[in-house]
Amino acid sequence: MADHSAREEAIVTAAIDLAATNGVAGVTTAALARRLEFTEAALYRYFPGKSAIMAAALRQQSERLFATMLLELMPDAVQHGQGSRAQLERHLQRFVSHKGLLLELLLSAAGGRDEVLQGVGGEVLQGYSERISEYFAQLQSLALIDRFPEASELSRLWVCQLFGGFVRCRLTREVWDPVHQPGFQAFAAYLRPPGEAAVHS
Repeated sequence: MADHSAREEAIVTAAIDLAATNGVAGVTTAALARRLEFTEAALYRYFPGKSAIMAAALRQQSERLFATMLLELMPDAVQHGQGSRAQLERHLQRFVSHKGLLLELLLSAAGGRDEVLQGVGGEVLQGYSERISEYFAQLQSLALIDRFPEASELSRLWVCQLFGGFVRCRLTREVWDPVHQPGFQAFAAYLRPPGEAAVHS
C-alpha cells in the first residue's frame, strides 16, 4: 500500500513539473509515462486518466497554499506593526511559484469538461475564498482596515484581481508580477486603516 501511495505521489509530482515547464496542456499521459519510465498502461493502475492526475495536482498545490496562509496572513502581526499589504504581497509570491501553476490549474478545471476536475477546482476556490475572507474579517474586527466593503466582498475583489491579472499577462505575454499589477495596486486602497485618507498618485 505504501508503495502504491509513493507511486501516486511520484506521478503527481511529475505532472506538476511538466505543467510548470510546458503548461497544463503539455501534460499528457504519454509525457508522464516517459518521464517516469512507465508504460501508459501502468499509469492507469494509479489514476483513471489525465483529469484525475491534474485534480490530485490541484489538491496538492492548494494544500500547500492553505498551510502557508496560516503562517503568512496573521492579523495579530498587523496589530504589531507588520502591514496587511506586506502580508498580502508575501502571500502573492506563493502564486508566482511554478509560473502561476495553481491559477493555471484552476482555470483549466473551470474550462474543462471533466466533472471531477471541475468539482475539485470549485472546492479549492471555495476553500481559498473562505480563508481569505476570514483574514479580511479579522482585520476589520481588529479595526486594522475599514469595515467597508464587507469581508466577503473584499474576498471576491481579491480573487478577481488575482485571476484577472494572471489572465491578462498570459494573453499579452507579459511577465506576471502580481504585486505590481494595476489590480493589486487598486486593491491596496482597501487596506487603509479606518479614517485614513486615500493617497492619490
